[in-house]
Amino acid sequence: MSRTELPWLEPLEAELAAQIGSGQLAHALLVHGQRGTGKRRLAAWLAQELLGSDRPVWPAESAPETTLHANLHPAAPEPGKLLSVERIRELIDFMLLSTYGTGARLAAICPAESMTRSAANSLLKILEEPRPNSYILLVADDPAQLPATIISRCRLLRSPAVPRDAALAWLAQQEPDANWDNALRLAGGGPLAARQIHADGLDERARTMSGQLAGLERRASTPLEVARSWKDLSMRFCCDFLFRCAFRRISDWTANENNAYKQRFSVLSADLQEAMIRDGFVHLDNLMDCRRIERFTPNAELAVTVLLKDWYGGFGTQR
Repeated sequence: MSRTELPWLEPLEAELAAQIGSGQLAHALLVHGQRGTGKRRLAAWLAQELLGSDRPVWPAESAPETTLHANLHPAAPEPGKLLSVERIRELIDFMLLSTYGTGARLAAICPAESMTRSAANSLLKILEEPRPNSYILLVADDPAQLPATIISRCRLLRSPAVPRDAALAWLAQQEPDANWDNALRLAGGGPLAARQIHADGLDERARTMSGQLAGLERRASTPLEVARSWKDLSMRFCCDFLFRCAFRRISDWTANENNAYKQRFSVLSADLQEAMIRDGFVHLDNLMDCRRIERFTPNAELAVTVLLKDWYGGFGTQR
C-alpha cells in the first residue's frame, strides 16, 4: 500500500503499521501538529491501512467530507460554519452499523476543532464505548481548542515539525528551480503549506503586501483600502503575514544588534518603549484570536481592516 511519501513521517508510519499488524492500535487517534507537515496525508494513509484497501479511501489534500470506501464516514463542516451536533450524530449512527464486507469501520473528523461544544459532547459517547474493530480519526491544527475530555480519550499522533534544511531539500526535489526560502518562511516552516503558497503565487504576492504595509505606516493608504486589496486572500494567510511582520518588528525593537527600527525606538522614553512593546503583543494576541475563528468570520474584510489599524501611521504608535 502507498505510504505518505513524506520522509519525516516514516518513523511514525512504521510505528503505526506495527501496531495495526499486532492489533494494538488505539481506537481513537488525534493527528495534530504544525500546519503543512502532512497531518491530513498521514490520516489518509492510516485510513487506507485500517480498511485494508489497495487504493486511497480518503482524499489526502482536499475535500475532507469525500469518501471512497463504504466503511469510511468522514465529517467536515460546511464552509464558514462549525461542525454541528447533527453531523456527529450521523457519524455515530454509522459507527453503530455493521461493516460492509469484512474489516474495520472508520470515522474521520477534519478539522476536529470545528466541532461545536454539543457536537464534541455527543462524540464522547462513541469514544467512551467503542465497538470492536472500529476507529475514529480526528485531525486538528490546534488541539488546544478541543475539550480536554476529547483529548484524554484519544491517542495523540503528532506530525513532527520539519527542520528547515530538510524542508528545503524536500521542496527542491518537487521543483528544483524554485526559490523556496520565502515560501517556507510564509508557511511557518510547513513544507506542504510552502508548496501550496508557491503554487498559488503567494510568495510573490507577499512582497507586494509588504510594500502596502509600509505605505500604510506612511499614511499613503488607509486600512480599508489595503484590506479591500487583500479580499481575494484567505483570512488565515493575512493573519499569518501580519503576525510575522509584527513579530519581526518587535524583535527589531529589542534586538542587541543595531538596525533602523532599533535606532528610532531607542531614542523614545522608557515609558513609551514599554507601551509600544505591550501594544505590539496585544496585536499578536488579536491575530492569534483571528486565526482561531477565521473559518467562521462572516466579514473577513472588516476583521482585516481592524487589524490593519494597528499599522496606520506606524506600528505601535497609535497611542
